[in-house]
Amino acid sequence: MKIAVIGANGFIGRNLVKVLKKKHELTKITRKTKFSNLKTNFDIIIHAANSSKKYEASKNQKKDFNNSVRLTRKIIKFFKNNKIILISTISVNNEKNIYSKNRKLCENIVLKQKKKNIIFRLSVLLNYKLKRGILYDLIKGNQIYIDKNTYINPLTIEEVSQYIMSNLKSQKKIHEIGSYNKIKLNTVKKILKSKSKFGNKKIKLTSKKNNLVKFSYSKILNEMLKKSIIKN
Repeated sequence: MKIAVIGANGFIGRNLVKVLKKKHELTKITRKTKFSNLKTNFDIIIHAANSSKKYEASKNQKKDFNNSVRLTRKIIKFFKNNKIILISTISVNNEKNIYSKNRKLCENIVLKQKKKNIIFRLSVLLNYKLKRGILYDLIKGNQIYIDKNTYINPLTIEEVSQYIMSNLKSQKKIHEIGSYNKIKLNTVKKILKSKSKFGNKKIKLTSKKNNLVKFSYSKILNEMLKKSIIKN
């Protein structure tokens, strides 16, 4: 199939390209790409370009709206005849902040445009190269504002990419992607020997039942910690 990945230089987009190009004809679309120079004869458009900066969303709401909702509307308008796959987040399920509200708006825009469009909501990602998120904050000893007994079911970007590639033609509208087993944040803190302190905000961060592999978290978190220390 002919597939275009919007946000191809981002962490998720870059990894999707790496997996998809093995079986499909790929076009990479980045911030430097002018839509007017593109053809629209794609089988699928994967929109992985929404900003993932939660903290910045609350600081600059207008910028976050432009980098998510307005961007999604632009993509939908230009690729109106194409099937759209949106990379979203499980944060849309329960958080009331501006970041989650804007991502939910993006989902609604995409689902309303065509019946065959698909949403992939990602859980916490396991990767030492990430520069934001709960696991990054725990490694760095940053403040965590949610309750220590909150469960997560994180997954590697490689598994996420493989799952998405396997479900490009799925009839299911919304997929929530996470590992089969879950782990408490307080347990993660102990494994990482983190100095982070927790708050008392209670939210749900686990995905639903269409989960993937079962991980040995202790092993993979220690490897992630080791590589983060080396890298930094």
